[in-house]
Amino acid sequence: MNLEMDTFPVHEVRFGARTAYQDGLLEVNRDEILDLVRKDGRLREVDLEIVRPGDSVRITRYRDVIEPRIKVEGPGVAYPGVCGRPTTTVGRGRTNRLRGVGVVEVADVQMYIGNDGWIDTGFIDMAEPASTASPISRLINLCLTMDVDRNLHIEDQNDALHHAALFVQERLAATTIDLSPPEREVFSDDKEVDPSLPRVVYIMGLRSPQHYSNSLNAFWTGIYGLTRLTPPWLLHPNEILDSAISVRTSWEHANNPIVWRMARRHGKDLNFLGVIAMRTRWSAQNEKDLTSLQAAKLAAMLHAHGALITYDAGGNDFMEVIRTVQECEHLGVKTVFVTFEEPPSTGGPALLEPLPEADAIVSTGIGRSGPEREPLPAVSRVIGPLEIVADGGTRQGTLRVDGPLPGARHGDPYGFGRQSCFQY
Repeated sequence: MNLEMDTFPVHEVRFGARTAYQDGLLEVNRDEILDLVRKDGRLREVDLEIVRPGDSVRITRYRDVIEPRIKVEGPGVAYPGVCGRPTTTVGRGRTNRLRGVGVVEVADVQMYIGNDGWIDTGFIDMAEPASTASPISRLINLCLTMDVDRNLHIEDQNDALHHAALFVQERLAATTIDLSPPEREVFSDDKEVDPSLPRVVYIMGLRSPQHYSNSLNAFWTGIYGLTRLTPPWLLHPNEILDSAISVRTSWEHANNPIVWRMARRHGKDLNFLGVIAMRTRWSAQNEKDLTSLQAAKLAAMLHAHGALITYDAGGNDFMEVIRTVQECEHLGVKTVFVTFEEPPSTGGPALLEPLPEADAIVSTGIGRSGPEREPLPAVSRVIGPLEIVADGGTRQGTLRVDGPLPGARHGDPYGFGRQSCFQY
């Protein structure tokens, strides 16, 4: 599979008389974009705002952040499978991307019905100190705030909201179609790879909402739009680079630094065999064990020497992932486990089930709030609701978000953060 990724860096975004990209400036005709979005009769209110790194702005109830992308050659579409988009395999041809800008989907609507209140607690701070914890804070963000017809089924509400965000990102990305890219990177597996190079696979734990929602179509992170619990999938690295995994954290998946760096090293100092996408949050322990055993077996069948393993949620989801580490080691596949930690305030261990086989761990820090975190100052402006749930686990209490908050809540599953420490 050969993929050309054409990058158009964005250094400034402003509203203007047209929607166009030129020399790092993205000009957006706000009225044109909003008029087109409002044609969807399911939406009730729509607005578009620009926020920049360093602004004293806090964004609440953000549902996804999308990097503007468009396929200009080859099969498929950017962010395939969601909102009725084609599920054609991506990872081939040519894709244009606007780097440095995000379309933030903001709406006070549950992503699905179920016992999962912690999704109500998230926010994005554009200013320090919280901005050091989230890569989204370093983007110029176009916040698309919306309300929707509440008489619709929850899945239809989500479809309307995300369809609008996808439309906006595609309209912005389309400004690059006839332009020569400042940067082009080619990811190809046509060349022969030195057989002596270490064979490495990436196992990516992806949380499914089916456990809580009891729905096969609940809106959350999807593989080609599919969010249900499934056996492990083997994906080509180019598919990840070409946004085959999206929703809720679309920008982070499309810019996953692990995939980008391993793909760039393919054929140089390692043989990148592929990405095993493993669903987490199964209901029963035997289901978790089966998933872990199958993911590790797949890595062994690829004759992998090593596996790098991540996951995108805590608690319940940790069990499949740590058991995958254990089984890989038993099968002779050496592992490196990338994980965030539980804060000391929870009273539990940093890792839910420490196993002796997990002997190579990279910590991305503490991703949840707690008294040990640096308090966040008040902000001048809030985009989204002024209150969030105080405790996502119990769904008890509320916090007003324009004032001081106890700490940043962004988990960092892939190593985007800029904070570091020394163990001593």
